[in-house]
Amino acid sequence: MKRIFSFCLISILAFSGGLARAEDAAPALPVRAVLNLTAIAAGGSAELGVLFDVPKGHHITDVEYGLFFVETPDTFGLDFGTAAFPAGIKFHDERAYRGKNLVRIPVQAAADVPAAMYSVPIKIGYQICQEFGQEICFLPEERELTLNVNVVAAGTKVDEANADVFKSAATASEPERKLKRSLEDRLMAALEQGSWMAFLIAFIGGVLASFTPCVYPVIPITIGYIGGSSGGKPLRGLGLSAIFALGIAVVYSSLGLFAAATGSIFGSISGSPLVNVVIALVFGLMGVSMLGVFDIALPSALQTALSGGSSRRGLFGPLLLGMASGLVMAPCVGPIIVALLAWVAKTGNLFYGWALLFVFSFGLGLLFLVIGTFSGAIQALPRAGAWMEAVKKGFGWILLAGALYMLRFVVPEPYYTLAWAVLLVIASVFLGAFDSLTTDSTSGRRLGKAVALLIFLVGAISMFKALGPRSGVVETGGTEVTWLVNEEEQALAQAQTESKPLLIDVYADWCAACVELDERTYIVPDVVARVDGFVRLKLDFTKETEWVKEMKAKYKITGMPTVILYDATGDEVTRFTGFKPARDFLSLLDEHNL
Repeated sequence: MKRIFSFCLISILAFSGGLARAEDAAPALPVRAVLNLTAIAAGGSAELGVLFDVPKGHHITDVEYGLFFVETPDTFGLDFGTAAFPAGIKFHDERAYRGKNLVRIPVQAAADVPAAMYSVPIKIGYQICQEFGQEICFLPEERELTLNVNVVAAGTKVDEANADVFKSAATASEPERKLKRSLEDRLMAALEQGSWMAFLIAFIGGVLASFTPCVYPVIPITIGYIGGSSGGKPLRGLGLSAIFALGIAVVYSSLGLFAAATGSIFGSISGSPLVNVVIALVFGLMGVSMLGVFDIALPSALQTALSGGSSRRGLFGPLLLGMASGLVMAPCVGPIIVALLAWVAKTGNLFYGWALLFVFSFGLGLLFLVIGTFSGAIQALPRAGAWMEAVKKGFGWILLAGALYMLRFVVPEPYYTLAWAVLLVIASVFLGAFDSLTTDSTSGRRLGKAVALLIFLVGAISMFKALGPRSGVVETGGTEVTWLVNEEEQALAQAQTESKPLLIDVYADWCAACVELDERTYIVPDVVARVDGFVRLKLDFTKETEWVKEMKAKYKITGMPTVILYDATGDEVTRFTGFKPARDFLSLLDEHNL
């Protein structure tokens, strides 16, 4: 059937110009067929290797098309097993084969096969494509090779042969594997070697983690507070940003160390409603302070003791805000944090682990150092006047929005939507939505009022939706992955009974990356279709219970989201932590033939 489909596909491509012209000759592709032994003893076994040496700048198309094949007849008392093709590489969303590719086939000799030299025909086929210049694929080729197999009497000693073929194919993909080594793999290797490179890798991992979803709400908070407190001095903005980043580093690294020492899930503390309320309170107080209601300062005696004098007043604010922001970002657990926590738990070296987490946290805070300095520079543009005061108050409203964002898992719907509506309406009033304009009003004043009116309109619509009558129509979403939620025993039994692979997704409501997986990966039609043959289990770790502790220990969960893939035999194939887009998720399944 595959061959028929491939023939139709080739015909279409030939007429559409997707294949090379008849006068375009395909480059030579050397193919060898050899055994890994000098001979096969009667009743013994060996391995046949068919080596395809693809020329540079070309590749062989995916085996799934049916054009890349090796066929061996069972003859002369020799039984050839199923061909095992190499994993290949990804090329334009398809699997392809570059360089040396060894197809392995087990060979079993019957116990009664007569000792003799046998010539075994081997039929091969492939389609080669050109990657440089005009990307074209040549017509498929089929060839027949002859393998001379020496069968000897049972019990005769045989030696290994053609080690260069089997070894060269095994090492040909080594650069590819090195290229695919993830950052966490490099980190674990550096940790095992005790290399200082572990600190550099941890720092780079922190920088990359600063672009994850949990960090987004902290960006406007940073702009709001640092920009409003810098007093129009870029250097002061830089200093406040450094203190802010220090607060993030202290809390983030301490949370990680606590998780490694106690076995709790990193970031789970942010799932506590009390913690979210406290963070919202900190943000709210900062926002109200930016609006000029009052100034935040420690008692003078304590402030003097902490800062050593009045010249450093105001440093407690960004430190406190940075620590609160560290809690906000804690649920975004990436592979680097998981690798660090696993290493700390394994070695018990808490101090070294804390130092690595601290460096990681400073990498995480680098983005805020830049943003805070930039927001301080913005304040420095106009040296005085109402413009600077207006910007400061705008930053205050951003902080209040951040406070409300922190209550998203605490305040139920529709009250959360209503709270946003109230905030928008109040903000629009203070921003001048209903202030009268005169003929002398500037364009900037008119534009400001238009923006304020839009904010009021959004708030009013949200308020109507929150307070208005409920429609009897239930909205249905599109296609998405369905799960067995917390039904672990049922999922395991079903996977075993039906011999199906198992997909486990460890989730929590407070984990932004978990929500992102649900909303951006598990709704993609290709993903839905691909995992339809899996038993799909979702473990909800939103609240810490005895059952959650048991599952966490059983599956060695250190961060979320954690996705674990098992094959049909029940063996764990791979796992990953953090968000993966649909394309990367599908590539992972392809890589492990799931």
